[in-house]
Amino acid sequence: MSNIKTLFEESVQKHHAGDLTGAAVGYAAVLKEDSRHSDAWHFAGLIAHQMGNSNDALQQIKYAIEIDPANPEYYSNLASIFNSMKEQESALVSAEKAIELSPEFAPAFFQKGISLGKQNKISEALVSFYEASKFGFSEVQVLNETSRLKQFQGDFLGAIEDIRRALAIDADNPQAYFQLSQFVNLGEYQFTDLQLSSLRAFLEMPELSLVASNRLNVAMAVHLEKEKEFANAFEHYSRAADATHALGKAQGLQFDSDQSQTVIDDLIEFFTSETIQKFAENGNPSAAPVFIVGMPRSGTTLVQQMLSRHSEVEAVGELESLGDLVSSRFGDASQVRLQEMFKTLDDFWIRASAQGYIDQLTRYTSFDDLGEGGGADFSKRFIDKMPANYFHIGFIAMMFPNARIINCRRDPRDVCLSCYFQSFSDEKLQFNTSQFEYLATVYRNYSRLMNHWRSVAPAAVFDVSYENLTESPEDVIKPVVEHLGLEWESSVLEFHNSDPVVSTASSVQVRRPIYKTSRNKWKRYESQLGEFFNLIAPEIEDFEARS
Repeated sequence: MSNIKTLFEESVQKHHAGDLTGAAVGYAAVLKEDSRHSDAWHFAGLIAHQMGNSNDALQQIKYAIEIDPANPEYYSNLASIFNSMKEQESALVSAEKAIELSPEFAPAFFQKGISLGKQNKISEALVSFYEASKFGFSEVQVLNETSRLKQFQGDFLGAIEDIRRALAIDADNPQAYFQLSQFVNLGEYQFTDLQLSSLRAFLEMPELSLVASNRLNVAMAVHLEKEKEFANAFEHYSRAADATHALGKAQGLQFDSDQSQTVIDDLIEFFTSETIQKFAENGNPSAAPVFIVGMPRSGTTLVQQMLSRHSEVEAVGELESLGDLVSSRFGDASQVRLQEMFKTLDDFWIRASAQGYIDQLTRYTSFDDLGEGGGADFSKRFIDKMPANYFHIGFIAMMFPNARIINCRRDPRDVCLSCYFQSFSDEKLQFNTSQFEYLATVYRNYSRLMNHWRSVAPAAVFDVSYENLTESPEDVIKPVVEHLGLEWESSVLEFHNSDPVVSTASSVQVRRPIYKTSRNKWKRYESQLGEFFNLIAPEIEDFEARS
């Protein structure tokens, strides 16, 4: 056996054993001896991705493909990395190339399904997942994904059945218990005695992975909450959050309270009424874009679903377009002072970015060209429900002076508690909501920034109270429709019968008529939250004054 072959196999063994550093050193040594060793490039790319260096991973796997362009595994793993980076179109191209090379390559069908699902092409995604299973991919993994997609479609019975099938094949399946718990939460399902026994046994295992600990503790917490054992439920929610926090730390995530407040300071200092008005003169006059913003779990999905039932409204999901435009021009706020970068803002960027956003928007609508909103008589509205766009309201007011912004407000005690209990798909958001100390800073920053936007762009921002909306839906949503410049349609109140796919954390809730059980949920846990409430006391007072 040659030295290179031996060194490569030893590196692979270290890789499988979890010694990523040792494996990476080994692959580098192989490549030093043979720069055209395609498998070494491929595995080096996988390690780079595992260590959080996705751009390096892409480049290294592309090197492997240049050397051996007929290997479907390379393309399939390239698709996996693109999917993790939320570059779904690139993922789809890579997966389809793998399938072209090997028509029965199951992992590629699985990655294709992931890509299609994230593009809300649910039916096509389900077909691809079934193909993956047919060609030998893990049926449990497939069922986890198909159940999630069926949930987004509103097929709750189908989703539950897929989860139960997954558990029948592999009872040691934390994700399945987690998914079932979402239906337990709304009374659509009840854990069996056998499932609860298994769940308790798993939680007592001494070497649970952090991901498994999060999923299993959330599932148990939901069950205990339904049983009204709130103290025990809170304990399990806390364990789940601690697991999330530890995982984020291991991945290099950190929360810098001072830096996050500096970002808010820079936004407030730069975006004055005068500055907004000056640049808005060069903005796009379209009234088509509508932005729903707010804290996560504040009712943004509910408002979107209600408005999307209007004949003149289309929901386009949570677009990252606006944030990408801003960050590509002004950089990462964690690396640069926005106060300095904003000085480079010019009229050309406002015009070009507004058009760039419109071009992105047309990809998700039924219109090929929105132009400048189709003229004065153009009545269509397109909802971008990215909650974090509250950071960018100053830019929205400049780019689209006629756009409407709906800010969803909810009792800070309930919204923060819901964030703490929730398992978000976005890793950074999940980390930033895993500690009450972080949550207090996040909410204080949100509240302070929204107060500023109301003062400098009062005509654009319309507040919607989650509590009032759930108490008196028609009275609250009618003025919102009017704010969008549209005529009232009673179909808005039939939101739970809506056809659009909902792929957010609220996918189960918005398929049901409005319910009030989430209001004042904080009272169940008041004894555990006293210190946290002290941290956000001014914000609680402000909320109550506005209610």
